[in-house]
Amino acid sequence: MRRVARRYAKALLKIGQEDGNLERYGEELALFNNYMQAEEKLREALVNPTIHSSQREAVIRELAPRLGLSEVMVRFLVLLVERNRMDVLPEIVEVYREFLDDAMGRVRGVLYVPFELPEEKLQEIVKGLEEKVGKKVILRVELDPSIIGGAVAKIGGVVYDGSVKAQLRRLRENLAKG
Repeated sequence: MRRVARRYAKALLKIGQEDGNLERYGEELALFNNYMQAEEKLREALVNPTIHSSQREAVIRELAPRLGLSEVMVRFLVLLVERNRMDVLPEIVEVYREFLDDAMGRVRGVLYVPFELPEEKLQEIVKGLEEKVGKKVILRVELDPSIIGGAVAKIGGVVYDGSVKAQLRRLRENLAKG
């Protein structure tokens, strides 16, 4: 399914690059996906291949104005319905965001901290990580009291461990070596 999602996400990204609406399409895609995931009957109807595609298309066209979707997004969603690929939408959203981040020179990650950080400290950490990775960093912050102090960042499969817990572990290993 990931391969299918990549193909659709790449096609939408190309359209967005051509018309300058990369960010907008990402937002609309996520908005529609969130709405569809929240409304179980809607999701079942749009994913169900036994319901004629013209009926599923009508549902999308009816929802589009309420959600503020562009005509490009409506056509994209209709294409997914016609090809019975609406079940892949969550993965398309994820892959599109990855492609968009790459195109915009940014990377997403998670910052684990033992307690809430002041905004200035968070910005200082982000700035340091941006210097390391060479891209704009967008962090989701999660609390993890087991860290004790410091922080651990996971960005693109790389872990930056600046926690007190890790420092104590390294100290213990060094002392054990003699």
